Amino acid sequence: MKNKFKSNVLRVLFSFFLVAVLLPACGEQGASKGAEAVQKNTSSAKDNEATKAGNRQSIVVGVDAKTMPMVFWDNKTNTLIGYDIDLAKEAFARAGLQYEFKPIDWDKKEDDLLKKQNIDAIWSSLTISESRKKIFAFSAPYIKNKKGILVRADSSIRTKSDLGGKVVAVQVKSNSAEVVRNISGKEAPAKVTEFAQRPDTFVAVLAGQADAAVTDSVIIDYYAANSPGKFRVLQDNLQEEEFGVAVRPTDTGLLEKINQSLASMQADGTSQAIYRRWFGEGQ
Repeated sequence: MKNKFKSNVLRVLFSFFLVAVLLPACGEQGASKGAEAVQKNTSSAKDNEATKAGNRQSIVVGVDAKTMPMVFWDNKTNTLIGYDIDLAKEAFARAGLQYEFKPIDWDKKEDDLLKKQNIDAIWSSLTISESRKKIFAFSAPYIKNKKGILVRADSSIRTKSDLGGKVVAVQVKSNSAEVVRNISGKEAPAKVTEFAQRPDTFVAVLAGQADAAVTDSVIIDYYAANSPGKFRVLQDNLQEEEFGVAVRPTDTGLLEKINQSLASMQADGTSQAIYRRWFGEGQ
């Protein structure tokens, strides 16, 4: 995927990157806000029977609020913005659904959706994988992605085979963690270190605590572009994949509405326009 970012978007968002990622103290403050805040379009009681029938009027959507440019906080407006946010808002508007975006702990997403049921969907650069298909019901894919590899600009790592014997940073309970742990033979890392937030993996690489970070290419490309001279993205990737929206397997009505919205957005060019807004020409 070739990511070309509009200059006016880069200037606004790069300042946020410096505050939230490269300055740990400010990043911790932002994390505290993100853990507690909920961006609401409306609020209403859940009705499980209405949910199954597709008659519900509002939903709560779980997001990882530190995944620029997919989902992140706009400090000026104190609201969540990003590619996933724009896509979701349009889809819910077409489906006639009111919504809340709720920041969640990524390592607890399964419990939040399936056990506690304090969210009704996960729309936040969630990779569709065979293991996740066993517990979630997924929408049609809405964007292609790769498992990218990020290293320091001065790193000797040039290809994915060079990860052998190195320390690799990943986000806890992420698909990236699963992919890296499945590398075998001479290419297998000596250690896989997990972090709560994806930006923490980049900070670890920059600080020399890890030799490389592995996560979604749409996110890696963004951080590399907004920190010139600090990182390098390898030409190699670990796998190609797609993102989808996850709901409970019993939530067939909601899933049908999301899929109908995504199909209509693709057909009339809205999905492509939202993509260009954040990534420039590409998919």
